[in-house]
Amino acid sequence: MTARAGLPGFRRTLAVVLAGALAAAALAAAEAEVRVEVQVTAEATGEPVEGAAIYLKFKEERFLRKDKRMEWRVKTNKDGKAVFPPIPEGVVLVQVIAKGWKTYGEYHTLEGPKQLLEIKLKPPKKWF
Repeated sequence: MTARAGLPGFRRTLAVVLAGALAAAALAAAEAEVRVEVQVTAEATGEPVEGAAIYLKFKEERFLRKDKRMEWRVKTNKDGKAVFPPIPEGVVLVQVIAKGWKTYGEYHTLEGPKQLLEIKLKPPKKWF
């Protein structure tokens, strides 16, 4: 057996490995991620709101891998700040719920490596 006899099998294997690597790189590039930071404060005073629950959910159905999450939930610290793990770019609904405050809910477009969302909560309406 000569060295050339094993060459076609090697080339085929190399081609399959390279194709797989290129496909994986294309998927990674197509799913750019954003590090989202949120600052929650009182609209009137600018004071941080501690313990606010922040929910983030994609606006539309996304075709992500089964192991990818579609929604996230975090709480603010004493400085009114919260950080989400890296999230795929896209349009998301951000909801903030805090005791003693009006619930906030708006759509935001996430793009770029890092994004800061500054959310100002309003006091609830008074019922008579």
